[in-house]
Parts: sequence; C-alpha cells; structure tokens
Amino acid sequence: MQSQSKPSVLIIGIDGADYLITRLLMAEGRLPNLKALADEGAWGAVRSTIPPITPCAWTTLMTGKNAGKHGVFDFMPMTQEGPPLPAAARRRSMTVWRALSDRGFQVGTFNLPVTYPPEPLSAFQIAGFDSPAFREDLGNPEEAFAALQDAVGPYELFPTSIQQPGGDAEALARHADLPVAGTQALLSRFPCDVYMVSFQVVDWVQHGALGREMKPMDVDSLDRKGSVVEAYRLVDQRVGQLRERWTTEDTTVIAVSDHGGAAADRLVNLEKLFADHGLMRYAAAQEGAGAEVQGQRSRAARALRWWLGLKRAAPWMARLLGGAARRVRGRLAGYQGKLKIDWSRTRAAPWGEYAQIRLNLAGRDAEGVVGPDEREAVEGEVRGLLLSVKDPADGSAVFADLLRQEDLYQGPFAGEGPDLIGVPRTERYMTISARAGFGALPLLDVQPEPVVVLDPPWGVHSPLGILIMNGPLFQSGKALQGATLADVTPTLLYCVGEAVPSDLDGRVLVEAVRAEKAVSRPVRVGEPWPSPDTSGAPEYTREEQAEVEERLRALGYL
Repeated sequence: MQSQSKPSVLIIGIDGADYLITRLLMAEGRLPNLKALADEGAWGAVRSTIPPITPCAWTTLMTGKNAGKHGVFDFMPMTQEGPPLPAAARRRSMTVWRALSDRGFQVGTFNLPVTYPPEPLSAFQIAGFDSPAFREDLGNPEEAFAALQDAVGPYELFPTSIQQPGGDAEALARHADLPVAGTQALLSRFPCDVYMVSFQVVDWVQHGALGREMKPMDVDSLDRKGSVVEAYRLVDQRVGQLRERWTTEDTTVIAVSDHGGAAADRLVNLEKLFADHGLMRYAAAQEGAGAEVQGQRSRAARALRWWLGLKRAAPWMARLLGGAARRVRGRLAGYQGKLKIDWSRTRAAPWGEYAQIRLNLAGRDAEGVVGPDEREAVEGEVRGLLLSVKDPADGSAVFADLLRQEDLYQGPFAGEGPDLIGVPRTERYMTISARAGFGALPLLDVQPEPVVVLDPPWGVHSPLGILIMNGPLFQSGKALQGATLADVTPTLLYCVGEAVPSDLDGRVLVEAVRAEKAVSRPVRVGEPWPSPDTSGAPEYTREEQAEVEERLRALGYL
C-alpha cells in the first residue's frame, strides 16, 4: 500500500480512560473533541481483560488474542525461574502492527506500553513507559528515535510528580503535549498508512488522585476542579489537535483505552490472609520470633497505633504529624519487602494486584508441592477462604467469585498465568500482595484483619474502558454493546481490507459498520499469523529491572 502524507487509519490510545467518567464529562460538555468523534461515529464501553492489568490488556488489544495465546499476564513473569525479560519480549503472538507491516502497509506506533523492545516495523516504533531508559533502543529504527529526540529532547518515561497530592501541573501538561509533538516529528519524517499514538497521563493521574477526588462507586462525586478532570480535559484538547492536523474526511479514527479507573478505599491484604491460614509460608529463619524481628514488630505496632490515633486527633495535628507517622511506619515496615516465600512449604500464593493466585504445582513449578490429585482440594480451600472474607465495615462479602484458569485463558501458554483470580464484589477493593511496597499498606504483623480501610484511598483499574470508531465505514451515533479489547485488532484489519486470522479471539464489530458497507465488504477469514521470533530479546539488567519496578510500585502494580 502506498504511504500517504496523513494516515488512512489513526488510532489514539488513552490509557485508563474510564467509560463512566468519559460519558459523564462528555455529557457536561467538558470533552468536546471526544464527544464529536463519538457523536459522528460508533462508541461505547469496551471490556478489558480479567484482570484489567496493563500488560495483558495492551497485548490483547494489539494481538486480538487472550493471554493463554499471547503469553503476557503481568509486568513480571509468574514463573519462579527465568531471566528478567520485558513484557513485550515474552509475547508469543504477532501484533497487528507487524502483520500489517509484512503485508505492505507503512505502520508506526509511538508511546504504547508493552512495546519494549520495539519491533522492526515498516515505518517505526517508539516504545512507552516500561522501557528502561530514554536512549537509542527506545526506538526502531534509530533514525526515528533521533528525529523524536531532536524534536522533543529527552523526557521522563514516568514522571512520579504527576501523582503527588495536588499534582504537578507542568509535568501533566508536558506529557499531555508529548504525544502530539512526537507525532508531528515522526509522521513528518516517516509517513504512515496506519499509526497509533498513546496518552498515558489519565492513567497516571487516576492512580494517584482518583481516590481523593471521587467517592467509590459514585462517579457523580468526581471533583470537577481536580487533577483527574484536568487530565481528561488536556487529553481531549490534544485529540482535537491530532484530528485537525493528521486526518481528512476519509480517515478512520479509533480512540480506545485499555481499561478504566475506579476509587478504592479498602485494601485486601491477601498475603497476610494466605500466611495466616497456612497456604503460604516464609523462610523458617524469618518466621522465628528472633529479637530483631520481634523488636521491629513491636516498634511497628506502636507506630501504627500512633498513626491511627492521629485519625482521632484534631485536624491541624493530623496534618502536622501525619507525614512523619507515615515515614516512621514505612521504615519499620521495610523488612516486609525482604521476606522470602519458602516454596517448598507453600501451596498457593497471591501474585501482584487484582487477586491473582498462583498454585505451587508439582511437575510445573521448580519447587512444586501440590500434586495433580491435590489440586482440586487446594483450589477448594482457596475458594472457601476468599469467599469467607468480610468487609469489617458492614459484614458483606468482599469477593463475589473465584475464577479458574480454564475459565479465563485458552492456549498453549495458559499455564504461565494465574491459576485462580478472585473477583471482588465491587471496585472499591484493592487486592494486593503485602510485600508490594505500597505506601498506604497496613503492616503485615499488626494488621488484625485482612481487610482494612485504605488511607489515603487509591486509584485502581476498572474493567470498562472506552472505544470510539469514526470514519467512512462506521455508522453515526451508533451505541456499541459488548465490545472487548480483543475486538480491536480484527476490526482494524477489516478497516484496511485484510483477512482476519482464524485463531483470533476477538471479532469484527460489524454491528457498527454502515449497512451498505457491510454488504459490499463481508468479513474475510484467513490463515493464522506465524509466531514471532523472540530469540535474542534483550533482558533487563539488574539496574534496569529495579528502575522499572520502582515505576510500577509508584502506580501500585507491585
């Protein structure tokens, strides 16, 4: 396909854009550019992956497959052994970007998560925030990186200041501008037929501020003067700039998010729950009541009681001493991050966020202890334990269900993911490993219950993102129903006239297509794409892994 001065398909990613929040702000006239796209095309909620976590969600969006086929479940691999590979280096399914490149389209992407190391696309790929550093291997080819660097200069891959209370307005505006400036620099030098760019600031701000600016499960309570609304507003302005500069009346424009955002004010300490019930054990030396550990626990308990006492103190005193109390608690709780799981005595353990649970299976895991004849019993024990967890505020159940691996994943790599996933009753619950380094995490030793009030509240992912499809193919004013992230790749293939591989899990959203177009160009099914060659993929160095993990901790992922 001959490249053009403007893409024939422009895809705009808005990481974390929540369907309910977007709909509310559209209705209030705060997002005029997104509303215009939606009114002139088809739009609605798009359901994320389960769980709605960034690496799995973005990879599903880019491949049209579930994690059992593409092999990316989380930022870090769940297996106990293996090199520290970036998430994209563990992807075993071809992306739509590479497939279209191989078919003669000029394809480029900029700032997408889970694209480091960048692929050799026909035009270019500049990776996103999970890259280890701003340097030449961020882009492929190097000439594209050089063009970007000349235009925008070095930039922070993840500015933590955006998440601070009150936010960093300058950093927020700078990173809202970055996708537009980068697009200008890249497309001016490397024209594309199909191009995708991503905005990250909505997700970053929601993680830090949504808990302060919106009550759980109450989108109408969103602070219209807060940093979350400002992030949406800034991105909406830039969407208008992209549309004005890089589209024509014949351009297909797709705006999509990988998940939404929600406010969580309850923390479910799954690691404590599993340790207390004997499903998970720590190294024997760390389980003992040694003087050092006991002293730490005693001091931690006093620090926690001090902090809880501040909650009943005068507001001015809480403001004065609250920061100091948090710092003391953080130092005293530092040993928790050094606790090591004794896999030889562990039957099941929580992993990361979103109640992902890994069984320690004999024959699969290096120190597996759960035999095939025991798996069902251990699953039943975990199910009974999770479904018994109650919210101390009202006594209601925290979890609505426990899903098994086979309920969620199909494909040769399903065994590398979580074996079980707990589904909370509402989105107000943040479920996480106790050793994650999360700033508000209650201390492992002195927390009396597995569920506590999360102070301050935190922003987490919700399952419903947004999907807007605008262009000559799509109906105007069409409400989308039942769309999933896996549908993006097959629908994109349909837009450019390519066959949809038979092994994709998503479908073409033909209900959004104009009737006359749907008749004249039926969906074509083709052969599966070949698997990518992942040999020789770069590993994170120890320093790079530490840097990336620090960013993930700031977002609450680790």
